[in-house]
Amino acid sequence: MVGGKAFDSFLADQAVEKIVAAAIGDDRGDALEVLRGDETGWARVVEAARTGSLFAPRRAVVVRGAEALKGEGAEMADKRRAIWKTILDRAAVVLAEPMKEAALRRHVTEEVRRRKLLVTQDGIAELVERVGPDLRRLMGELEKLEAFAEGGRNLTAEEVAAVLGRGRARPLYKLGDAVAMRQAGRALGFMEELLEEGEDALRILGTLHRSLRQVRGALGLQAARATREQMLAALRLNGPFAFKLNGLLDAAGGWSDEELAGALAALERADGRLKSGAEPRSTLAAALLEGCGPKKEGARSAGRTRR
Repeated sequence: MVGGKAFDSFLADQAVEKIVAAAIGDDRGDALEVLRGDETGWARVVEAARTGSLFAPRRAVVVRGAEALKGEGAEMADKRRAIWKTILDRAAVVLAEPMKEAALRRHVTEEVRRRKLLVTQDGIAELVERVGPDLRRLMGELEKLEAFAEGGRNLTAEEVAAVLGRGRARPLYKLGDAVAMRQAGRALGFMEELLEEGEDALRILGTLHRSLRQVRGALGLQAARATREQMLAALRLNGPFAFKLNGLLDAAGGWSDEELAGALAALERADGRLKSGAEPRSTLAAALLEGCGPKKEGARSAGRTRR
């Protein structure tokens, strides 16, 4: 399994399970031996691979944390080459990197459908926003939702939030929606709730930035007379998130290109201040009010500018 600097252990475990199932089926018993790299060496791995079983026609040896194996691998058949080069030349590499946002949303939507779990569109958005890319935790939270929804209940965002165990604090996407609509007061309230819940200030800032980038994208797509399907694809509003497009288009009417550029610049300055150790609450509030407050007297909307 390869995951670069970031590594999703849940994806890795899924891939290992598929390989083992294909090799020896579901009846493991004497057919499967699991070793840990930090507790053994190459000699033990080779011995395990060569050892047969009276009770299983085929065996599989799984080494977890193989990079920590002791020794130089001299026990392997090809002694003329470095052991890891030999393995990588012959092995099939399976990537186990954390999923990016669009792929993560698709994966969660498919998993909800596979489990025949009824969750509203905003409920799925709530789940993804609150848990993030940790697939192992996401699967655990889905199991909680299954137990809660026993009997066929259709779970709303509020119910998902309650089941996740973080009270009724607003999810990040609510903050993003408020900023897109220039509802500075509501956005400040959501931001306070999130900070009180222990949400990371840079993650909040990232939500603000992403929301305004989407509004800017919607403006450009409107100007280019893109179709709805083209907009959904360009804005990465896949599956259950397609419903957000109408809200984005409504929000875009309240901004000009110049105002969006100014708001994004204010967020960039806040990012620099936060990374230099500035106090989060005041830094975020100042950036939000500077860039996303009410339209100034005489300012024109994007729609009017283009007529």
